[in-house]
Amino acid sequence: MRRLALVSCALAGLACSRHDLVDYAMTSAHRPSASTLVLPGGALVLAGDLHCHVAPPDDPGDVTRGLDRTIELARKEKLDFVVFTPHVGARFYLDADARGFVADGQRALRKSIDAAKSEGLVLIPGFEYTDHQYGHVGASFADLDAVLADVPLEAKADPARFFERWVARGGLLSIHHPFVTPLPGSSFAMAKVDLSWRPFTQKGPFPAEIDAITRLAHGLEVFNLTATHLRDRYLLGDGEASLRASFAGLDAEVRKQRRRLAAFGGTDSHEDHLRASTFVVAAARTRLAIREGLELGRTCVRDALACSFSAQAEGGPVARVGDALEGVTQLSLSVEGEDAEVFVDGKAYPKASVVTVPPTCTVLRARSGKGWSSPIYANCGL
Repeated sequence: MRRLALVSCALAGLACSRHDLVDYAMTSAHRPSASTLVLPGGALVLAGDLHCHVAPPDDPGDVTRGLDRTIELARKEKLDFVVFTPHVGARFYLDADARGFVADGQRALRKSIDAAKSEGLVLIPGFEYTDHQYGHVGASFADLDAVLADVPLEAKADPARFFERWVARGGLLSIHHPFVTPLPGSSFAMAKVDLSWRPFTQKGPFPAEIDAITRLAHGLEVFNLTATHLRDRYLLGDGEASLRASFAGLDAEVRKQRRRLAAFGGTDSHEDHLRASTFVVAAARTRLAIREGLELGRTCVRDALACSFSAQAEGGPVARVGDALEGVTQLSLSVEGEDAEVFVDGKAYPKASVVTVPPTCTVLRARSGKGWSSPIYANCGL
C-alpha cells in the first residue's frame, strides 16, 4: 500500500515530501542476491548495513523510521546486522551540554536495542560524527561513556584525544561518502553540498582531530547506497561513479599510509528503505565476530560474491580478502562469478589471472557482478 501511494503521488505530481520521493526512487535500487558463497573453515558471510539512521536519537523531522520499523525492514531484506549511526555534532565532546545530550541519546539507543526482539539480528549502536566543514565519520563498537571518561573537558587543547581513545577502547571508525563532491549545476539543493572527506579532496592544513581520523580510520565507505543510486545514477547517469572514485582513493591511501583500509558500505537511509550494503566474513553471528571481520578488512560491498576473491603465490598459501602477502613477485588471482574481474592497483584483469607484482606496496581487489571486495595487500609491510 505504501509503495502504491508513493507511485501515485509521484505520477500525479502531488506535493510529495522529500522522504516520500527518496523511498519511491529506492524501490528500483539494487537488491543483493542470496549468497551461495562457501568459504573454507565454515566462515560465515554476514550481510549488514554500517550506516543506518534511526529516530530517536535522530531528529524525527530528518529521519522517518524508528527502531521497530528498522528491525522489520532488516528482516525483510535478510540482513544479519545493522549499525545505527544517528547524527552528532562536531566536537560535541568538548562541550558539557553537548556531551550530556549525545551520551543520553546513546544510552537510550542501547537500552532500546537491549529490549528489542531482534531474534538473531545483531544490532550495534554507534553515531555519525557530522562535521559540515570537513566531513562525516561513522563510529561504532566502543562505549561512549567510557571514552568520555577518558576525555575530560579540560582536553580542549588535545581535540584528537577523543578519537584516539575511541579506537583504543575497541571502537571502529569509517569515513563516510569520502568522495561525494558537489554537483554545482544540479537543481537539487542536497546535490550541491560537499559531503566528501576534505583531507582526500582538498588541501590542508586540517584540525588535529580530522588528521587523527584520517590516520585511525579502519575503512572508507566506498559504497553509499543513497549516493550511488540517487546522485550517481539519476544525476550523473553513471551508477558507479562514486564507487570508482572511492576505490581509487582507497588504493592511494593504502599506499600512502601503508596500513589496512577496508571497503565498507552503508545505505545512509533516513527513510523507509534498507539494503544489505556491507558483507563481512565472520567466525560467528555475534557483535564481537562482526567487529573482528570489519577491523581485519574481511569485507565486500553491494553484493557478497566478491568476498570469494583470493590470491596465491606459487607453492604458497591462499590469501583471502584482508590478508597481506610479503616478498611476492607473481600471484594467481581469482574471483567467482561470470561477470567478474580482478584489479592490481586499479588496473583491471580477467577474473582468473596470473599477474606480476612490483616490489612496492600493491593493492589487489576484485569485482563480481555488482559486488566489490576489500583489498588483499602485497609487499606493503603490514
